[in-house]
Amino acid sequence: MMVNLWASLAYGLVLILAPDLFCDILQAEAVNTAWLRTIGAALLGTNVLGSWLWLKNPGLDMGRVQTTTAGLEAAAMGVSLLLGEFTAENIWMVHASVILALIVTIGLLPTAMVESYNPKTDST
Repeated sequence: MMVNLWASLAYGLVLILAPDLFCDILQAEAVNTAWLRTIGAALLGTNVLGSWLWLKNPGLDMGRVQTTTAGLEAAAMGVSLLLGEFTAENIWMVHASVILALIVTIGLLPTAMVESYNPKTDST
C-alpha cells in the first residue's frame, strides 16, 4: 500500500501540475493534456488518499477499492499499450509504468482478501 501511495503521489502531482513536462519526458505530442490532469486528480484522490486512509486504519472494503483501482489502471494502460494508443516515442517509460501498475496490483492483492483480516488461531 505504501508503494501505491508514493508511486501515485509522484505520478499524480506531475500529471496534475505539469502535464506538458510528462509529455516532454515521454517525447509525446501534448495534443490534449486535459486528460492527463484528470488522471492526475484521480490518482491523488483514489490512490493517494485511499492508501493513506488504509494505512491509517486498514479495512477489507478499502483494500478491495485500492486493489480494484490499481488493477483497472494497469489493465487500461496495458490495453492502450497493445492498441498503440500512446503517442510516446520514449516507449520504455510507458512499459515501466504498466509494469509498476501490475506490481502494485499484485502487491495489493492481500489487502482485498478476507484471510488477511481473519488470522487463524492455533487451537492446540
